[in-house]
Amino acid sequence: MFDWKKSDRKTGKVDASSDASIDALFRTHRASLLRFAISKLKDTDEADEVVQEAFIRFEKNYDADAIASPQALLARIISNLVIDRVRGKNARAAREDAWGKLHTAGADDSLSHKQSVDPARALDAKQQVEAVLRVLNTLPEKTRKIFLLHRLEGLSHAEVSERTGIPRSTVEKHMIRGIKAIATLKDE
Repeated sequence: MFDWKKSDRKTGKVDASSDASIDALFRTHRASLLRFAISKLKDTDEADEVVQEAFIRFEKNYDADAIASPQALLARIISNLVIDRVRGKNARAAREDAWGKLHTAGADDSLSHKQSVDPARALDAKQQVEAVLRVLNTLPEKTRKIFLLHRLEGLSHAEVSERTGIPRSTVEKHMIRGIKAIATLKDE
């Protein structure tokens, strides 16, 4: 279960009313919101991650006592998170497909009768992929493996944890390390 306690940074006092209302909201609506997320994602683990993230966002941005219909707001947050995940998966699939076609001779013969690939864009894409691979090769082996399992194979954090035997919180820390390393490429 989550630790929903809000504390005042200056005094350190815990806001018990907020804690109780969020906790009650979680206990009351989690199951129905999880079913809703599963119906959209068709994956129980990923749906559970989305529901947890929705409650975290709700807790950070809204006062549960001030919202007329917190379940409806949580459902909207879940819908938005589902859309974000689907878009991310589609974008990742498109990148992987483009990379595969770029690096596999004859993989897309349909391009030959359509328009040709812009050589400058192809070179730029190849250089970007090489830069990412160089950065990934500098990461510790566990971090690199976890990053590739999640980003390239599309496994959820729970699936990566199960496959590697590494706790989920540690998987998340390795992912953050990998993302930060890749983000340094934007600065260059």
